[in-house]
Amino acid sequence: MRCTSRHVFLTSFLILVARARRADAAIEDSVQFPNKGSTTYALTAPLRLVWANEGEDVVLPCDITPPTPTDSVNMVLWFKDTAGIPLYSVDARTGDLASAVHWAVSDDLGKRTYFQIADGHRAKLKVRKVTYDDQGIFRCRVDFVNSPTRNFRVNLTLVEQPSEPVIYDAQGREVKGVAGPFLEGYNLALTCQVSGGRPKPTVTWWKDGKILDGVVDSVVSDGPPNKFTVNHLFVDKVTRSLRGTKLECRAWSPPMSAPIVRQVPLDVYLKPAIVKIILGQDRIHAGRPFAARCETWGSSPAARIVWTLGGRTIGEPNVSTTQRSNSTVSKLALALRRDDDGKELTCRAENPRFPGGVLEQTKVLNVAYAPVVSVGLAAGYVSDTLREGDDLKLVCNAESNPPSTEILWYHKNDRLEHDVAGGTLIASNTLTLRVLTLSHAGEYSCEASNSVGEGRSPPIFVRMKYAPRCRIGYERREVTVGRGETASLRCEVDAVPYDAVRFSWTYNGTRGDVLPMPNSSTRNNGLVSVLEYTPTVDTDFGTLACWASNLVGRQRTPCVFDLLPGKPPQPPFDCSLRNESTTALRLNCVPGADGGSPQHFLLEVRGIPRTFAVHVPQSDQGTLGEVPAVYQERNRMPNFELRGLEPGYDYTLYVYAVNGRGRSEPALLKHVTVAEPNGLFLDDLKEALPNASSENAIVLIALTGTAAVALILIGIGVIIGLAICRRRTPSSVRDGPDDFTTPTYVSAQRIEPRIRYSADGGRSRQPSLYIEESRNAEPDLLQRSSTSTNGN
Repeated sequence: MRCTSRHVFLTSFLILVARARRADAAIEDSVQFPNKGSTTYALTAPLRLVWANEGEDVVLPCDITPPTPTDSVNMVLWFKDTAGIPLYSVDARTGDLASAVHWAVSDDLGKRTYFQIADGHRAKLKVRKVTYDDQGIFRCRVDFVNSPTRNFRVNLTLVEQPSEPVIYDAQGREVKGVAGPFLEGYNLALTCQVSGGRPKPTVTWWKDGKILDGVVDSVVSDGPPNKFTVNHLFVDKVTRSLRGTKLECRAWSPPMSAPIVRQVPLDVYLKPAIVKIILGQDRIHAGRPFAARCETWGSSPAARIVWTLGGRTIGEPNVSTTQRSNSTVSKLALALRRDDDGKELTCRAENPRFPGGVLEQTKVLNVAYAPVVSVGLAAGYVSDTLREGDDLKLVCNAESNPPSTEILWYHKNDRLEHDVAGGTLIASNTLTLRVLTLSHAGEYSCEASNSVGEGRSPPIFVRMKYAPRCRIGYERREVTVGRGETASLRCEVDAVPYDAVRFSWTYNGTRGDVLPMPNSSTRNNGLVSVLEYTPTVDTDFGTLACWASNLVGRQRTPCVFDLLPGKPPQPPFDCSLRNESTTALRLNCVPGADGGSPQHFLLEVRGIPRTFAVHVPQSDQGTLGEVPAVYQERNRMPNFELRGLEPGYDYTLYVYAVNGRGRSEPALLKHVTVAEPNGLFLDDLKEALPNASSENAIVLIALTGTAAVALILIGIGVIIGLAICRRRTPSSVRDGPDDFTTPTYVSAQRIEPRIRYSADGGRSRQPSLYIEESRNAEPDLLQRSSTSTNGN
């Protein structure tokens, strides 16, 4: 059916093309022979110009509005240039335009065209990514059912960009970089020329975004007509405003989105216009580096600057010159003396390109100097004999011109104020400190100022001797120690001098009855005393005070140590079990508070046969009567790994925290059983309990024998059950291998039963390493779990 419809459409289309060609021939004949009476609107149809850039998508319009409201479009044909075969056709003879058949030639242009209908009247032929080969006259022919045929012509023309602008100077030389140089006061002539371009481009001159010349002067006669477009720029008199500017030549064809721009910088020679000396201050500091700056504007190229002082030329090593835009700056560095006061400093600017163009400026120097300041001890005071509690007087000596008007004092860069109550007295150029303390130590300096500036003295360092005092951070400390344990009490002080410090210790802060110090020692150049103290009874706990003294005196406030009795540690918590492997069990807990002393952790595993588990009484702490531990392990952290537990036993895991004060209550994990027979045997139990008594060994042998008998009975029951199942089942189904995966972390407080699936999708009855055995366990204990040691 599809093949037949295609043949029918192709046959109809060829017939329609033949008719269209005959109609076009009749139209042409009617033009040549108007007496025939045929219509002539095909060739006289209006022509619309459409511009496009190469690579853009273009839309060619076509009006398909019927002349009468009752009429409709029968067919739309698009032709290009003089081609007789339509480029694109829309056949609506079998229905409306919405269901019309679209057809396009299979060449490159046809593949990039598509006819779009907007609202039933306006239509357009969209051509994607137009090329220069696509240029031409496109004709849209619209055939109506009852009305005459209409034709619309569209001239598709691609924009041809002109060449890059070329700039020439007045001598006809091409300007490839900077144009010029042009002299101030003389004329300027430049020519901008472009070639090609469609439509014909416009060439204009611009400066700072404003047009200078927009007149296209003439067309060069050489070569084909209209090949070149030229614009001549002429400036009658070059001014300073053109210095450092850039002129632009723009070539632009109106359909283009943006013009082609060529910039040309201008180089203009200028004479010096202004010379100015700038001093950092009116009066120069004698003996200090003096900086002056001379600036000149309006000289291009750079003007040469010459400095003179008192008629003497200053050498080049003291002068540095830089040029920016149309200005030249020269900096002068000098160290003037007092006898330079009143001399003339002159700056002269001259441009070698303009003979006689010399400008200069002169200033008379006023030499002055800021105060030169020093500070020292007043008469009668010696720094080596200063002690805490003495008085001190400092003197500020200042030399300046003009005289100093204000003197300020500083201690460690902090300004001091006159304070009688605080013992700081400032009068004229002296500073008096009453009753020296350690806070008074450090650097002191003074600052004097006058109308020129200020000067600050080098610092003088005030040191003093003082009695010992606790080092910062060691004033009071709490020490936790157990009865019978030895604590090292470290007393650290600061003192000057520190080579003759003596220590003493008192108990409970009393100032009498100094304890003997048989276990104390002095370290760190005599500033540290260490006391080894061992409390034996409750009354030994309390407060110890450390006192130190030197040549200045005794420590006023002792270093205090509060001795607190230690406590047993808290039990670990949040214990959890997980499979380390198919034969190992991993136990992890979170440690509790250590009670003030280092702690370690102890694991005990106790177990009884499961058949007797319900008859063994337990205490409040979960102790299984007199059942001995089958396994013990000590670790720094509450993390343990268990291997080789026997099946048939009901195990309880005890985790203790132990320090020097004792051990904590245990964290219990009860009713842990092993599901597979790959467990701990008698020899392993003996190794686990090397100190076990003969009675414990007999109990273990009995438990092991009971477990063996139970396993034999279970095996016989399984064999009988299999035999019965085989008789009742017509064909046996062999289960696939168990889909055993390594179990992930499971909290011991939330152990859930796990059911694995075999490869054929059935449930496997092999238990995991942990299986919840009883949901009716005590709510405050960990749930019962079983351990599978089957290697899978």
